[in-house]
Amino acid sequence: MDCSGFYLAMKRLLFYVSCLVLVIGCNGGREAQQTASEPQYEELDGLALASLSVINMREDPDYAAELGTQALMGTPVKVHYAPEDDYWVNIETPDGYKAWVNEMAVQMIDEQQLSSWKRSERVIVTADYTFFLEEPKSDAQRVSDAVCGCIAQFVSKNGRYTEVMLPTGKHAFVPSDDVMDFKEWAESREALVPADAPQSDVDKARAAIIATARKFIGVPYLWAGTSIKGVDCSGFSKTVYYLNGYVLLRNASQQYKTGDPVDVSEGYDNLQPADLVFFGREATAEKPEKITHVGIYLGDGMIIHSSQVVRINNVADENAPDYYSRKIIRAARIIGTQDCGKGVSSVAGCGVYFE
Repeated sequence: MDCSGFYLAMKRLLFYVSCLVLVIGCNGGREAQQTASEPQYEELDGLALASLSVINMREDPDYAAELGTQALMGTPVKVHYAPEDDYWVNIETPDGYKAWVNEMAVQMIDEQQLSSWKRSERVIVTADYTFFLEEPKSDAQRVSDAVCGCIAQFVSKNGRYTEVMLPTGKHAFVPSDDVMDFKEWAESREALVPADAPQSDVDKARAAIIATARKFIGVPYLWAGTSIKGVDCSGFSKTVYYLNGYVLLRNASQQYKTGDPVDVSEGYDNLQPADLVFFGREATAEKPEKITHVGIYLGDGMIIHSSQVVRINNVADENAPDYYSRKIIRAARIIGTQDCGKGVSSVAGCGVYFE
């Protein structure tokens, strides 16, 4: 081999070695990067308050992950995992739903602070939508938006505005007409009646549920949504009842097992306005029953439910232009079943919001 051939061979050998080193280095670097990027979570037994108007709870610690449910500002939650190198926090709602939120969505507190918060004077937002402001004037800088059901601590009332402290500790002002004393609100819900209430009171309770439900007409369907910004089917029923002082379980497959069952096997004559009605797959020899949808009965064969948007449909008349062809397979009566071991609680009596 002449010198030029020798040098060419050596040059090629060095090139191949360099490529091999580069490939190994790249693979090793990528593996190290993947290991380093995997978040490490500290297991906790902590507490927090939802600190945004509506917090989005995802099934995995990723913004692209499926939305699991939502919680409103002021909702107490348990914290199971807190971030070390990442900002995702695993929390659990009062109805037992576990999911992930970013750390700005909650304000960490301890047991003493939660107890103090439960005893404190608070207000609940009763307007569909409003804003917390830096100053008591309409053109002031906004601190946060708020939806019906959000809770904040009361500080003082200044004419047309009420000063509050948000879960973050920040002070803000909200139009007084948009809020109500939380305890007074929780104890005055017309829909909260005892099981043996006179028929006139029961009728008023049903009317209150229906009136709230109708306010949601046109609100878009949002998978896992539980606020006036967007609701799924069970989020709609849960939110409507919450705004009337009831605490329901999260999903339709849970809600149908609560309250008092209503027999719909022979038709819909046993149903009353405000009953929850459930749809899905009836049991067969091959497959078990599966509940997949829920609505609120309005009476006269009509329901209101979240399906694409919150809307009213006829479930009894096949010739009606708004006919909803799915069959009701289960129903539950919620009114009057709170705080008696039937899976339904009152806001005032569930132990989550008050001591």
